[in-house]
Amino acid sequence: MLAAEIDAVHQRLWLAVCHYWEPNKIHGHGPDHAMRAYSLGLQLAAAEGADPLVVGAGCYLMDAGLRADIGRAEHIERSLRIASALCEEMPELARVRELLLTAVRYHEAELEFPADLPKEAVCVRDSDTVDRLGFPGIRMTLQYGVWMGRPLCHPTDPLCCERTPELNGFSMDYVRYLETLPPRLLTPLARSIAMEKQDQRELYYGEFLSALRQGLMRDHEDALRLVAVYMQARKGKDRDVLHIS
Repeated sequence: MLAAEIDAVHQRLWLAVCHYWEPNKIHGHGPDHAMRAYSLGLQLAAAEGADPLVVGAGCYLMDAGLRADIGRAEHIERSLRIASALCEEMPELARVRELLLTAVRYHEAELEFPADLPKEAVCVRDSDTVDRLGFPGIRMTLQYGVWMGRPLCHPTDPLCCERTPELNGFSMDYVRYLETLPPRLLTPLARSIAMEKQDQRELYYGEFLSALRQGLMRDHEDALRLVAVYMQARKGKDRDVLHIS
């Protein structure tokens, strides 16, 4: 298929699934996550020689099964059902059905995967994993923590430097856990981007602790505001304006 034809299929697919993603903004996995993963997925597909039709579609479908009421619970099974139904409706996807379902099924970095995982599935997996790192990943984790009702951080070890992360205990423990994801990346480009995102994490940690010591890091709202300031400064290429109030 020509690039324009693939893009047209992706646009039709997004129109069919965006209503699944929109409510999930409440826990940080809304359309912005889909769009970032999609953009990176196409870059990875180009670098790895993977089919961009499958990779782009996989990124739009991988978390379509998330729900605003129950979050991540059994979301892969729901995403697979949504993907299967759309393969019935869209002939272009029907032709790559098994490959697309494989990409959705194995998109999470923590899942065991077969040794012969297709490169399209690798690209979808890495695109999702990379988006869980750096500022976007911190923001998603904090928003999910708000939705879950987790405390922000441990009272004496806020960045989980001296403990095993309590993933259901504190949001910042989960942020620390995200550091275990880069070794799971499978493509050179994804690993390179992950290295850059390590700097984002360290910047955030330093400002978080500084604000905490000043009594300015009181809750998730403050933590999310700090992420927003960093992300806005990064867009404007002006980190001198970073602050929290």
